[in-house]
Amino acid sequence: MATYTFDGVALKSGSKTIANIKGANIREGTGGHVLANLKGDQIREGTGSHVLANIRGDDICHGSGSQRIATMRDVEGAISGPGLAIKAALWFVCCR
Repeated sequence: MATYTFDGVALKSGSKTIANIKGANIREGTGGHVLANLKGDQIREGTGSHVLANIRGDDICHGSGSQRIATMRDVEGAISGPGLAIKAALWFVCCR
């Protein structure tokens, strides 16, 4: 059973909101501070362009390289809900 749930807008642990999604930005809690943004298959730091991780098929890789950090199976085990890429970004930023 997954520890976190994602309803398409908010990542929650029980009733506590860990992060929320607005557009391509992952924001902290219920607030507006941007932790990361998702552009294509890249997870970027804050509102900037520095690549923290990328999604390559079923793998989440470090930076813009191909060194695997985790698989989508790991993400699915930790977060239940819709969307693979956004859940991968949420997992990378908030759960790992």
